[in-house]
Amino acid sequence: MNKEVAIELRRRLQIKGALRLDDITKPLGISVKEVESDGFDGALVRRSSGVGGRILVKRGIRELTRKRFTAVHEIGHYLLHKDSDRVSCGTLDIANWTNFEANPEHEADEFASELLLPSAEMKASIGTQWPSLKLVSYLAEEFEASLTATIRKYCEVATQSCAGVWVQDSRVRWFSGSASFPHWIKVGEEVDAGLLDCNTPIEEMTEVRASEWIPAFSEDKDSTLLQGCVRMPNYKGSLILLWENRQLKHRSAEDHLLEELDTNRFDSYRRERWPGK
Repeated sequence: MNKEVAIELRRRLQIKGALRLDDITKPLGISVKEVESDGFDGALVRRSSGVGGRILVKRGIRELTRKRFTAVHEIGHYLLHKDSDRVSCGTLDIANWTNFEANPEHEADEFASELLLPSAEMKASIGTQWPSLKLVSYLAEEFEASLTATIRKYCEVATQSCAGVWVQDSRVRWFSGSASFPHWIKVGEEVDAGLLDCNTPIEEMTEVRASEWIPAFSEDKDSTLLQGCVRMPNYKGSLILLWENRQLKHRSAEDHLLEELDTNRFDSYRRERWPGK
């Protein structure tokens, strides 16, 4: 429902590409103003008539893309939650991707994500390109969105098996996998510091053991993923893109048994029988 509202709004207002806030605030009768604030990142004040109002955005927010997401998040409240005359949102309310419950803040985030990063246009821009942080960075610039919001939407629309991971203070805080990524990343656990060096150029992906990220492969030292990494020092974190470029398979107990056997003992010349036969 939240995404559908954003899709319909872009269609009606004939918005293509990067969103210009004026293209949506003027038709809605909303103004956006930056203010000094210690108590909120974004706020909505609706007119007493219920039509139009003002959005306040904290001036101290560093990134322009974060300010844009904050403003559009509040527009989401304006359109989705019409019973609220005043809404005040803190840092943990906006773009909080650990929040999966159905609540107004999550709904406003979903709306903002689709309005800023329209799924259909994202898919068209991606085409058949392979996953990489360079591609995600290009999309973020094209739609004037944050790298964090873009990597989540990228994994949402990508056909390849991939996942975006946010690591803060050396621990996985959230991950977002594509529809074809069937694995669970170890949220809450500490990540090996070597995985967070992020010294590889943004256009390159390095090979890492799948077991470093996916608990189900903790006993498997051969399965690998491709990883891209970028540091975000202002947030004491790193943004990771994982790509399952080769399908990971759980090995059975029989596979392990066969590895331990000397297969030369059972070649067709000697005609020896396999154990258990």
